[in-house]
Amino acid sequence: MESLLIWGIVLLAAGLVVVFVEVFVPSGGLLSLVAGALGVSGLICLYLHDVVWGMVGTGLAAVLVPAVVAFGFNLMPSTAMGRKLLYGESGKPEPVIPDNQPNPYAALLNAEGEALTDLRPVGTIRVNGEKHEALSETSYIRAGVKVRVTSVEGSQIKVRPIA
Repeated sequence: MESLLIWGIVLLAAGLVVVFVEVFVPSGGLLSLVAGALGVSGLICLYLHDVVWGMVGTGLAAVLVPAVVAFGFNLMPSTAMGRKLLYGESGKPEPVIPDNQPNPYAALLNAEGEALTDLRPVGTIRVNGEKHEALSETSYIRAGVKVRVTSVEGSQIKVRPIA
């Protein structure tokens, strides 16, 4: 009967390993099915050994599976496979504005406009007849308030209300 306990623990551990691998290997969900089958098989073995072991295994699986997935996703960008999955063949994030081009948002600096939506602190503004996403430098800005663009960093536009 002790063999059921050992098999249950081994199957649950194997299921956790397969869940971790699923984060890095695009399998269309096949590895998730394998991990699920391993986990359920492990829990069945634990319940057949003893109900208390089955409940402990269920509790551990409920805590460890999300923890393993979160750990895998945090680790993903630092691996070659993860960078390829996230950023494509180059393995590097594409800049919002390429380095060899001037920032098209720089012309908005010191321009006046109007908040189209509430900025809490992010919202939509209209400057020179064009809509832009903007970040309030102060705090909450109500829709309809006149704003001035105070800084532009990349594609991030910061505004503050005009007094």
